[in-house]
Amino acid sequence: MVKSANEAIDHIHSLSRFGKKAGLSNITLMLERLGNPQKGQKFVHVAGTNGKGSVSNMIKNILTNHGYKVGYYTSPYIEFFSERICINNEMISDSDLVHYTNRVMDVCDGINPIEFEFITAMAFLYFKEQKCDITVLEVGLGGRFDATNIIDTPLLNVITPIGFDHTAILGDTLEKIAFEKAGTIKENSTVVISPDMAKECTAVIEERCHETSSELIIPKCNAKNVEYSLPCTTFEYDNEKYELSLLGTYQVGNAICAIEASRALSKKIDLSQTDINAGLKNSFWKCRFERFDTKPEIVLDGAHNSHGVKALMESIEAYYPNKKRVFLFSMLGEKDWRNSASLISKHTDSVILTIVPGIRETPADELKREFESLGVKCEYYQNPETAFEKAKEEAGENDVLFAFGSLYLSGCLRKYVKEFL
Repeated sequence: MVKSANEAIDHIHSLSRFGKKAGLSNITLMLERLGNPQKGQKFVHVAGTNGKGSVSNMIKNILTNHGYKVGYYTSPYIEFFSERICINNEMISDSDLVHYTNRVMDVCDGINPIEFEFITAMAFLYFKEQKCDITVLEVGLGGRFDATNIIDTPLLNVITPIGFDHTAILGDTLEKIAFEKAGTIKENSTVVISPDMAKECTAVIEERCHETSSELIIPKCNAKNVEYSLPCTTFEYDNEKYELSLLGTYQVGNAICAIEASRALSKKIDLSQTDINAGLKNSFWKCRFERFDTKPEIVLDGAHNSHGVKALMESIEAYYPNKKRVFLFSMLGEKDWRNSASLISKHTDSVILTIVPGIRETPADELKREFESLGVKCEYYQNPETAFEKAKEEAGENDVLFAFGSLYLSGCLRKYVKEFL
């Protein structure tokens, strides 16, 4: 039994992060012992490689604007563990974190759950007992064998852009990865996909929808009159004007996905165009092209694979075409950091490198050699805070410092940025 929030978090982090065998047997047994709290709940189930956090956040805010009590399950957290389990905009309290950790611990006899399975069971029980009207449920890894996929047919499936990530687990082609993501689609589902979905991924999803007699909604038009300005992006979609607080060129596609998701939901629950507009305008998501109006200006972004880095570089050119940029970069060891380095090298001739202590870090020497082979000057500092201070020194008052490559890095640096304000 744990007695404090810190003890609860320590227990959860003591569990293995990845299971030895794919499957839903652990989460099935745990939830059966808890009385199957996932049954009877209404879910929006969000899968994808990039953008699923942003799209989930937008949908949550649209639903919240209408007045629904919205459960929100996401990962990873940025600063506080409790960010992973929220109702509307409120994180689970310390007392509830202790209570639900103990409840799940009590049913784990003979089961060795991984960390994500344990937290997912907590979230289902918490949202059930807190009587949430609807829950936005973000997939952790893949989809087909993800613990969140224990649910019955949700109100809505959403699949955001699919790219190369976790290839050792999900497969080494887009089609294989899409197959895993599409595994969240159940019989008679309604499925909305991103307008930025690769054609080969769309084909896989279409086949899955045919197999399950599910309706597939693909956005049929593009955004018009897009203006990438600060502090918000404006655009038109399907004859409606929108303001989007989340910055980044890639967020327009995410917003269209959220708009179409909300329209599909409005056929099943009470939801209006006013809710959609307000939800997009009020959306905020830490470390997704998060801008701090300091001198130098600072932008934190969680781009954690080459797909995300490419989108980030496009956003930098759109919002800061004539600014000097200072790049602070790190990426987890299993990510496609070589491709990411190649993309970055086209937008800068120098970069400051660091690592995130205790995380599956990229070998610093290899990363440094990769950049240097591309003609990029590198400085390396093992401590992220030191690297951040060096990056600030290099950037002038009118320049922009971009720190990116991992949500873990962005979360680690965010507290230093707030101290700098």
